[in-house]
Amino acid sequence: MKNNKYAPPVNSGKIKQSDHVMAVKIKTESNGLGALKTLAVVGLIVIQAVVLILSFIYFLTPFQWYFVLSLVLTLISCIHVLSSDFHGQAKATWVLFLLVCFSFGFFIYLISNKQVLFAKSKQKYSKIFSNSQKILPQSDLAELTSQDKAICNYLYNTGGFRANINNSKTTYYSSGYQFYDAVLDEIKKAKKFIFFEFFIISDGVLLNRLLKVLKQKASEGVDVRIIYDDMGSHSTLSEKTKKQISSSGIKLLAFNRLVPLFNIALNLRNHRKIVVVDGLVSFTGGTNLADEYVNEKRMHGYWKDTGIKIEGPATDNLTLSVLHQWEFLTGKTQDYSQFLNLAKQVKIAGMVVPFVSGPNYDFSIAQNMYANQIGNSHEKLWIMTPYFIPDETIMNLIINRARAGVDVRIVLPEVADKKFVYFVSRNNAEKLIKYGVKVYTMTHSFVHAKVVLNETSAIVGSINFDLRSFNQQFESAVFTTEEQTRKSVALDFENTFERSIEVIDKNKKRNSVLYRIIAGTFNIISPFM
Repeated sequence: MKNNKYAPPVNSGKIKQSDHVMAVKIKTESNGLGALKTLAVVGLIVIQAVVLILSFIYFLTPFQWYFVLSLVLTLISCIHVLSSDFHGQAKATWVLFLLVCFSFGFFIYLISNKQVLFAKSKQKYSKIFSNSQKILPQSDLAELTSQDKAICNYLYNTGGFRANINNSKTTYYSSGYQFYDAVLDEIKKAKKFIFFEFFIISDGVLLNRLLKVLKQKASEGVDVRIIYDDMGSHSTLSEKTKKQISSSGIKLLAFNRLVPLFNIALNLRNHRKIVVVDGLVSFTGGTNLADEYVNEKRMHGYWKDTGIKIEGPATDNLTLSVLHQWEFLTGKTQDYSQFLNLAKQVKIAGMVVPFVSGPNYDFSIAQNMYANQIGNSHEKLWIMTPYFIPDETIMNLIINRARAGVDVRIVLPEVADKKFVYFVSRNNAEKLIKYGVKVYTMTHSFVHAKVVLNETSAIVGSINFDLRSFNQQFESAVFTTEEQTRKSVALDFENTFERSIEVIDKNKKRNSVLYRIIAGTFNIISPFM
């Protein structure tokens, strides 16, 4: 993976086959067993939902009292929604659903409430957090500006994420293959432990390369642990591979196992991408562990992704977050101290704060960090994301920045991976053009990168610009003010702009009435996308 075997296409209007561009679109090989498992789980959930609806209809006919009761419970549910901390769009969607489906909607709302179904898990996480509270003491923030100091205090007070000032280094990678070249180089040096935490792990060339090294390290006595999301990997990581991994001495755990039950908790997925090596070096970004992320396969044109490496004491933030997740899944407490405070300081100017987010925290850390990044932009605000489905608060922040003269640009894919999500994303982004926001689509490419840059800082990680990442998924990212990293991120944006088409009035998707209708329809359910 050292050579740039698969370079992104230039903005030429068509892809030409050459030494640098693979023009053939290759589909991912299907996993028959995974597809069968998916159909079985979805089928059973649908059957349960149908039985639930029919049962309500059955009881509604002979019992008029149930009609009155359902109206009362629907009214109570609506009041609860309106008084909740849901964002405005989610409130509107839930109220609409409750009123249309008044005979059974209140029951769906009850069993879909995170405060009910995630309560036990939340208590478990809270206990884990309390046991390791302040294990990473906050750094001295005296030299920081008031703006940076506020961000550092927010991250520490909400999640215990220590700010690392002038003692840690970050390196930005503008593609998946660069990211995994660096990961491979570091895990080959491992002496003590290697932690992986990923949403998708897939059989293929990339996994084989990594497993070859990980198995060797496990045989040498290195503590190798892998956490994968069961929904994200259920059709890509075969049972045969799982057995091979476990039999080689690598510890393998699935997050939130996929079971055929009508349970909203199944929607709470671990979307993080984290690698930690010996507590000295760590990685995060947008790249999952699958061949398409390094363009070994072409699923949606060229796959544009990014990642970042952290060297120095800042790695402890991600080490601790993986250990928290491991303790949650195993139920076994462990001595964190043997995994922390192992890295030497790297003298470099700037602040580095790796952090994670998820429903296990009391605040939407991911959304609030993006909001801070937007609000603190005074010269430029550049966003790269595969999905653009923010709530009205974020939309208004972006509009206000653009109206204030900030150079606001958004990069989206030209090739969609999920059509209905792309409808809403393009529609939302195009709404901002009239306020001065520039919108680009990267030609012949699927942009999977999640990067937000302003003139003083950058956020790089797994956080999509959508409500799922903000409210329902476990995410990871790095906030940094390091000058060299900001320059690298800015250069990547500039190169991407050159390979993109700017969306202007004549090429807007919104010019089609049918498109606006479809996008508007999907936008109604966007809080649950």
